[in-house]
Amino acid sequence: MTHSRGKDGKIKLVDFNRAEPLLYDTKKEGYCKWRNGLSADGSLRAPEENVDAGLTEQIDVFSLGNVFYQVLTGIAIWEGYTQADTIRHIVGGMTPPIDAIFYKTFSSEVLAQAILLCWTYDAEERPTIFEVVRFLEQAIESNIRNPDGGTLEERLASGEHFDLYGGAF
Repeated sequence: MTHSRGKDGKIKLVDFNRAEPLLYDTKKEGYCKWRNGLSADGSLRAPEENVDAGLTEQIDVFSLGNVFYQVLTGIAIWEGYTQADTIRHIVGGMTPPIDAIFYKTFSSEVLAQAILLCWTYDAEERPTIFEVVRFLEQAIESNIRNPDGGTLEERLASGEHFDLYGGAF
């Protein structure tokens, strides 16, 4: 994953990981999965990529969690681990820890929660990119309405709702 700055000054994330046209199955009313085989370096990849399972666009959601992790913590994902240990952890459903300090302010807590959502192990349970974006948009809207509203946990306790998976988060 790389980035560039657009003419509007905003940073654009660009994923050159794997590019495949997604074929649509009209009978099943869904996109077809594809296989690319195992990659040489699976440390930034979703669990399903490291076991040569059927792939969907959800691999990019998982990778976005990795980008958010590096933005939040300033640490390269899986820094200090061997490639073999990293892949074993990913396939086993483990993720790098998010320090408790990142749950003390609303903005860092929201980003930490977005990371955990992106890192949902099962690709079919993982939120779509649109759901992650909506969660982040709702957090921004909440902070604009009430900049002193407390942490995400405090806002939820006070009755605020953040839609995810079709319900309240």
